[in-house]
Amino acid sequence: MRVVKVFDRFFEVNGNLKVGEIVKAGDCLGVVVSVVGEEPEYAKYIGELSRDEIKAYMPDILERTVVSRCYILKGMGENVSPEVGEEVCLVSDEDLKKFHTKDGEFRMPYFYNLLKTCDIDITKKILLRLKKVFENEEIIDILIKEVEYMMMHHMK
Repeated sequence: MRVVKVFDRFFEVNGNLKVGEIVKAGDCLGVVVSVVGEEPEYAKYIGELSRDEIKAYMPDILERTVVSRCYILKGMGENVSPEVGEEVCLVSDEDLKKFHTKDGEFRMPYFYNLLKTCDIDITKKILLRLKKVFENEEIIDILIKEVEYMMMHHMK
């Protein structure tokens, strides 16, 4: 999977990921916020006869592509956006721990921006993944409870 587009706080990946999965693109960490299937723009202008002829010679040219949109959580160093064409993979527990540790302490500086920008279910998925990596961090438990409270409050 590779980065195909980069926006201000988002990037898009050509691949079918699941909403809430945390990915790494270079020195950038992101979370999948949506997945869409896109048909090539020119496909709607091609007639059925032409479509069959094209598929005979270039079978993959008319296929739908799946694009996963990722919200940028954090970057290491100066650059907080990945480059177009950069390799994307699911983040490992080791990298997740490295991204969220500073001076031996747990850090999640993007938490409130994430709440403002993304669905609250995505925030909870991230916190549950972090809970597996940082087993003894009480602050994560507190944040999970806060998010669950917010979810209940929205249900009223």
